[in-house]
Amino acid sequence: MPTRPLAYFDYLIEAFENGRTGRSAHLGHWGLLPDGRPDVNPSEPFSAAQSRLDDVMIELAKLQSGHTILDIGCGLGGLIERIDAQFREVHLTGINIDPQQLDICQRIRSRSQNIIRWSEADACDLPFESETFDRVFSVEAMFHFASRRRFLEQARRVLKPGGRLVLTDILLVDSVQTQSTPRFMIEALLNDGYGPWPDPWGESGNAFSIGENLGFANMQLIDATTSTAPTYDFIIPQQYSECRDPGSINSRAAMLLRWLHHNGGLRYEYLVANKP
Repeated sequence: MPTRPLAYFDYLIEAFENGRTGRSAHLGHWGLLPDGRPDVNPSEPFSAAQSRLDDVMIELAKLQSGHTILDIGCGLGGLIERIDAQFREVHLTGINIDPQQLDICQRIRSRSQNIIRWSEADACDLPFESETFDRVFSVEAMFHFASRRRFLEQARRVLKPGGRLVLTDILLVDSVQTQSTPRFMIEALLNDGYGPWPDPWGESGNAFSIGENLGFANMQLIDATTSTAPTYDFIIPQQYSECRDPGSINSRAAMLLRWLHHNGGLRYEYLVANKP
């Protein structure tokens, strides 16, 4: 986990408490049209696309009744709440480094007689016995962790043999657009709004290469860059153009992510892997 709570969650928590957002704290997912463009219905609420991303994660995990499930970097509990609504006889554990987020998670009560637990913990030093969980999730959190490798080592350790890891990751990539901008400027703006973001370019390895090195099996990498790109049309106020300062650190960082996402400078990935 990051060594400190994420500052942008102050806004997300305030928005949740005032009923402006739900529990999801990640991008949305849209299907693709035959020409490769995202299939966006302008009348559909953004929360539906966020729920769809959760559903993609759940489908990739191949969940079954009786599974023990860990969500690392659980945010406000949206994924666990959705799993609870769809499955029976599962044991759900969410961890987060931020007690404010966990306080909100604690309000969730199982609607399906599942067991739900929450823990304040570090993703790079998980407080669980080895071979404890059938499934491990981490949705839009890994890039904040101090080390992708250390996190993946821990995730592999706590998975049971045959268990499955499902995660998302965001990596910056060189493109024609980004090559004209010094890396340190991009990194500084992202860290101001969304930090900590220790290795945005994946210079110490991406999740797939690290996972292969650690001995994960049946690995599947899915490029979800296009499917998640419409998110910014919902989260960035329409009056802000890319040449106008929105006057907020978080909004500046969000506008940078939109620019990167739409100009080939960002890759959003889903990864599935099994522990042999």
